[in-house]
Amino acid sequence: MRYQQDLQVRMRDRLRRLMVANYEDAGHEVSLTVDWINNQPALRAILAEAEAVEPDLDFEHYLTFLQSSGGGFGSGFSWPSRTEEGRATLVWKCMQRIAADIANGGNSARVGVEYARLFVRKANYNDCWRGFAERALQHLFDYLDERIGEESSVLYVLERYVRRVEWFDRQDLYDKAIRDPKKTEDVYDADLRRFLFGEGINMPFSQARSASGLSDVISDLDTEDPLVCEVKVFDGKDRGKRHLGSGVNQAIQYATDYSKKVAYLVAINISGRQLDLPNESDTKVWPPYVTIAGVRIYLISVRALPTVSASKQGRPAPIRITRDDLIDPDVADGFG
Repeated sequence: MRYQQDLQVRMRDRLRRLMVANYEDAGHEVSLTVDWINNQPALRAILAEAEAVEPDLDFEHYLTFLQSSGGGFGSGFSWPSRTEEGRATLVWKCMQRIAADIANGGNSARVGVEYARLFVRKANYNDCWRGFAERALQHLFDYLDERIGEESSVLYVLERYVRRVEWFDRQDLYDKAIRDPKKTEDVYDADLRRFLFGEGINMPFSQARSASGLSDVISDLDTEDPLVCEVKVFDGKDRGKRHLGSGVNQAIQYATDYSKKVAYLVAINISGRQLDLPNESDTKVWPPYVTIAGVRIYLISVRALPTVSASKQGRPAPIRITRDDLIDPDVADGFG
C-alpha cells in the first residue's frame, strides 16, 4: 500500500510543477511529466483502461475542431466526452501531443502556449497557461489520484485480512480447512469473502460467472470497477507452485473478461515455510506484484499454518517462487 501512497504524493508534486510553471518552460515541463507517467506501470494501466471506456473518442478530430473554432473556456468550449475516463483520456493525449512536438524540436514556450490557447483564451501567456493547467490538466491528475486511491483502499483491506488471519484466526480456520481436504480452499474463500463484505466491499456472489468460468471472488460486478481476486491454498505438496500459477492464469482470464488491468492473488500458505514471491516494484514494498498480459497482479501471501514454538521451527528455508513459475505452471515444481 505504501507504493500507492508514494505514487499519489509524486503525482501531486508533478501537478504542482505544471501549475506553477512559467509559460516559457511549460512545454518542457509537460514533456518531463509525460516521460514520468510512461515510466509508472500503475498509471499506464489506469490510462489504458480509461481509454477503453469511450473508444469512439477521436482526439485528432477534437483537436482539429478546437484549432478551427478558436476554442477556449468561456467561448462555447465543451468537452466531447461523457465520462471522467473520457475526459482524462483527452487530456492525456493532449499532453502526449505536446511532448511529441517538443521531441520534434518545437520551442517549449510556443508549443505550450499554442495548446493552452486552444482551451483558455487570455492575453497574458502565463495566465493562459495556468488557466489551462487548472481547467484541463488537473482533471487528469484528479482522476489518476482517485483511481490510485481506490486501489490503495483494496490493498489496505487485504492487508487487514492478512493480519486478522495471522494474528487471531490461524488455528480456527486451519482446523475447519483440514476437516475435508477437498474443501480446504472453500473455507478460506468463504472467510475472505465474508471479511471483504464486512469491510464495505460489495460482494453479491462468491463465484460469479464470466466468459472464462467461475472466479473465486469477484465483487462489485454491478459497478464500473469490479474487484477480481483469486484465492489459492499453497501447501508445497498437492498444491504447490503449479497451483499458484493456475491461480494467476485464472485471475488474468477474469480480469480480461471484465476489462480490468488489476487483479489480486491471495495465497493461503499452509506449508510452514515463507514464500519468496517475485516483485516488479523497485521499492520492494508490500505487496509484491507482477504484470502479465497487461494485467498487474498483486500477490498477497497469508501465513495460515498454526505457529509452533521457535525451538521447533528449525532453520527457516523460504520457498522461492519465480515469475516463470507463475506464467507457466506446467514447468513449476511443487515444493522446490
